[in-house]
Amino acid sequence: MTGVLFIVGASRSGSTLLERLLNELPGVMSVGELQRIWRRGFIENQLCSCGQPFQDCPFWGGVRQRLEADGVIDAGAVDALSRRAFRRGLRPLPDGEAILTHWSRLFRAIADVSGARWLVDSSKDPVYAAQLAHLPGFQTRYLHLIRDPRAVAYSKMRRRLRPEIHWAEAYMATRSAWGSAGSWNRTHRLAEAVHKAVDRPWQRLRYEDLAADPRAALSPMVSALNLPVTDTDPLAFLGQGVARVGIGHSVSGNPMRFDHGELRVVPDQEWRHALPRRSRFEVSLRSYAGLRRYGYIGDKHD
Repeated sequence: MTGVLFIVGASRSGSTLLERLLNELPGVMSVGELQRIWRRGFIENQLCSCGQPFQDCPFWGGVRQRLEADGVIDAGAVDALSRRAFRRGLRPLPDGEAILTHWSRLFRAIADVSGARWLVDSSKDPVYAAQLAHLPGFQTRYLHLIRDPRAVAYSKMRRRLRPEIHWAEAYMATRSAWGSAGSWNRTHRLAEAVHKAVDRPWQRLRYEDLAADPRAALSPMVSALNLPVTDTDPLAFLGQGVARVGIGHSVSGNPMRFDHGELRVVPDQEWRHALPRRSRFEVSLRSYAGLRRYGYIGDKHD
């Protein structure tokens, strides 16, 4: 049975790096933040990570053909229905069967076109991932990705271009350090609630551990996913501080999804000297419990 691995966690936590690495594993395809596909892909025609507008991408064109063979695609209606549903938190969905039908059709089309055994969805929204736990025809599992909230806050304070908006100059939304910390707290509390609510395999990974030693971080996942057995090392694409990655078909995510070839995989420590002292204090104060829970208090660098 085809599987879906949902990455859950806060934004700017390194999920794009993680999905790029997972995409190189045999039998795995990373599709990016799939939750946004109806609007950013089907409606707005933003760029796929292959560099083509969504409507011109051969891969997503194949997916669209599969969906159209099952009936008319009303991306706007599915997007609106999904947005309303996923705002309900972990409560049962009033249109749960319709929601699962739409998303199951999409995942099935992707699986059929890609031939992958596992699809990686880096949407990160815990509610979205929880509501799709019982996706018909798929096995599902979760990876809770965590990054130091001070690093997340620094990333959210920076102004970054969104290259996928190919018809205009647009930038990723910024946020204050205090607001970022609040969002980080809520997301991880919700992720922990999802862990208790869904009876599905669950793994936890810190971004810092992934960046410092990707082979050690990915090896347990390779084992858990029960990937096809080959004569070659499935992690052979990893080098010393680099990973050799190909062109993918990620529908939404960090701009690094457009990079291919040699990708630097090293801990990003810029925030330690660039995050203003006041901002660092605000995040540390507001996210103190999470810093302790996930092992960031007592770090030798603090």
